[in-house]
Amino acid sequence: MCNTYNEFGRRIASLRKEKGYTQEKISSMLNVTPQAISKWEQGNALPDTLLLPLLSKLLNVSIDYLLTGESSVGKAGPYDGEYQKEAFYWGIQPSELAEQIVDILQGDTANKRLLDVGSGEGRDAIYFAKCGFQVDALEISTPGIEKIKQYSQLSGYSVNILHADMIGYEMSEDYDVLYSHGSLQFLPLEQRRKHFDKYKQRTKLGGLNAHLIFVEKPFVKMAPDWEKNEFFYQSGDLARYYHDWEILRCEESIIDCNSAGVPHRHAVNRIIARKINATRDGF
Repeated sequence: MCNTYNEFGRRIASLRKEKGYTQEKISSMLNVTPQAISKWEQGNALPDTLLLPLLSKLLNVSIDYLLTGESSVGKAGPYDGEYQKEAFYWGIQPSELAEQIVDILQGDTANKRLLDVGSGEGRDAIYFAKCGFQVDALEISTPGIEKIKQYSQLSGYSVNILHADMIGYEMSEDYDVLYSHGSLQFLPLEQRRKHFDKYKQRTKLGGLNAHLIFVEKPFVKMAPDWEKNEFFYQSGDLARYYHDWEILRCEESIIDCNSAGVPHRHAVNRIIARKINATRDGF
C-alpha cells in the first residue's frame, strides 16, 4: 500500500511540475491546503475520491492514469488507420443531426457548452464551434486528435480537445448540449445505462442530448468494417433512456455508407431530447 501511495505521489508531483504549477496553486484550485498536496506527493496520503475528476482535469490526464500510471490514451482506436491518411475519412461537412441541433436552438448558441463524445476527425465539433458553442471534443484516437487540430487550424475555429476514452470518462462540469454521432456502439452493454444516466446528470436544465446510434435489423447486413467491440442497439432503446425528458425528435432510418470502400447500409436511430426537470437522473 505504501508503495502505491509513493507511486501516486511521484506522478502528481511530476505532472504538477510539467504544468508549471506550485503546490500552493494546485491547493487553491482544489480548495485544499498546501499541506494536503505535500502529503499526497510524499506518499503519506491520497486525495478524496471526489477530488479526482478535478485533479485529473487540472493535470490533463485521465483518472486511470492518476491512479495506475496507465491510460487508454495512445492505444489504437478503431479508425486509426483511416485517420492517418491525408483525406478526412468522414469528410468535413457537418452531420444532419448537428445541423438539427443548431436549428432547434435558433441561433441561441453563443457561449453554450457542448461535449462531442467520440469526435473522430472533428467535423461536427468544428461546426459547433463555428456556430458559437464552446466545444469539448472527446476522442481516444491519436491520429483523430491530429486531424481535429488540423481542421481547427484550417477553419480558424478552436475546440478544447479531451484526449481520452469515452468509456468510463468522468465529466467534471455540466453542459448545455451533450452530443454523439455514431460512437456509442463502443459502450459495453453492461455499461450503457450508467453512461446515459451520467450524460443526463451532466446536462443543464433545459439542455439537450442528441445521439445517433446503430440499430440491429434482420434485413440489414453487418457493415464490412464492424468491429468486435461494437454492439448494436435495439429499436426503442434511446426512447427508453430518455422517457422522462421532452423528446423533440426521435426517428429511425436506413442510410447508405461507403466506409471501408464497400457500399453498404446501416439502420440508425437519431434522438434529440431536452431536460425538463432538475432531478439527478439515475443517481
